[in-house]
Amino acid sequence: MHDETFLVTQGKMQFHGLHGETIVAKLGDYVTVPTKSPHTFSNPYEEEAKFFNTYTPAFYINYFKMLATMGKAGVPMDPENNKRAMAYFATIGVAEQDMKPPTEVGEHDQGEQVEHGDR
Repeated sequence: MHDETFLVTQGKMQFHGLHGETIVAKLGDYVTVPTKSPHTFSNPYEEEAKFFNTYTPAFYINYFKMLATMGKAGVPMDPENNKRAMAYFATIGVAEQDMKPPTEVGEHDQGEQVEHGDR
């Protein structure tokens, strides 16, 4: 189990939670994802997005090392293989069919800290 944070350093991106919750995070926004909160993120925009990401505890970095190893081995990075990799780290993503476009309520001003997820 781990906590995650995201600081958007370029562009904007969407964070998707349960029940169709979608948050649009823009340059300077800081998103906190509590432990055990299923989530995913995407960039459906034309502009490239970049972010600084933290995990506490840091063992979750091994998930990304696993993805790199899978890629080098030629394993396709499809949703099923990604789910298998996440399962090693007690992580649950949000299924694509559960994601919805953001609404005005989900959008917020630049620089705002947003807590994302169900506790």
